Amino acid sequence: MNLTSTYQSTQTTQTLKELFWRRGYENASIEDVVQATGMNRYALYNAFGGKRELFLAALDEYYYERKAVFLANLNNPETPPLDAIGRVMEFAIGEMADREAGCLICNVANNLGPKDKIVAARIATFLQEIEFAYAEALSRANERSELNSNITPQDGAKMLIAVQLGLGVQAQAGADGGAMLETFYAAMRALARRQSGAQ
Repeated sequence: MNLTSTYQSTQTTQTLKELFWRRGYENASIEDVVQATGMNRYALYNAFGGKRELFLAALDEYYYERKAVFLANLNNPETPPLDAIGRVMEFAIGEMADREAGCLICNVANNLGPKDKIVAARIATFLQEIEFAYAEALSRANERSELNSNITPQDGAKMLIAVQLGLGVQAQAGADGGAMLETFYAAMRALARRQSGAQ
């Protein structure tokens, strides 16, 4: 694939990502895809395949963009690990609130995942990778005596994934960013070790 074709493919995938994120898989028709991308059906099918393949390409684009943001923060040795978790979740919450469309991965996990084994497996892989990154960050927090001693890094990571999925549902239902941040901060208070003398 030459540079022009690569650029066009990337632009198309970005457009598909926005369409499926806002409309959902089932509510976005092929005609919607044609109008959004400016490509005819033959060109779309030739480049990507059917609607399901178009959606999977958009889902991958969404995930890899966010994975890059998450890992850049969670793996940054100069950022305290709990602060890094706060940054990525604040980023995710801000994005969900601004778009008023929730989290695409959360939406797919709740709506399409139960109906499509391939999609469900891809979502599971995505969530496992993020959960592992959370666990690594919480392990570093534990080494710094910042993690609640009653919570293991692995359990804390599972908790963060559950919170993230729940926030995605709230966002899709129209929750505002402030309310979602309050939920997240409550979870972080549960994860953090209480300092001596704290009330």
